[in-house]
Amino acid sequence: MNKGSKTTPSRLGAAIYPAIGLGVWLNGAVLFRMGGRALFASGPAVAVLTGLGVAAAVCGVFRTTLSWRRADPRNAVAIAALMATPGLFAESLRMLLLHPATGLDPNQAATFASVIFFGNGALFAYALAIQLSRAKAPL
Repeated sequence: MNKGSKTTPSRLGAAIYPAIGLGVWLNGAVLFRMGGRALFASGPAVAVLTGLGVAAAVCGVFRTTLSWRRADPRNAVAIAALMATPGLFAESLRMLLLHPATGLDPNQAATFASVIFFGNGALFAYALAIQLSRAKAPL
């Protein structure tokens, strides 16, 4: 990353964003461990509400982080990738150990994974919307 460029995250920023993302993932991991059965074993309506709640929370943390770091909106997708990557790697390990890690029945893996994918998809869609809204040239 270029030291003097205002359009690329600094080295500190490149380290802070994954740390924040991992913190968000850890909070979600604790929440899902404590209330996973209620969130994922209560039917599709509760799973949809859970997915919407996760998406809103992740996008809110992302927006707050961009503001706090005074990040260039043209880097929103790269910053989202930096934030999401640690949690995605950790999530793949947790899915291998679904029952011990979450207390969920293995039959609930699809519901659990769909909520996780939805939250990450919402984060990247939101980041892309922010980045495109600041782009000077259309795609």
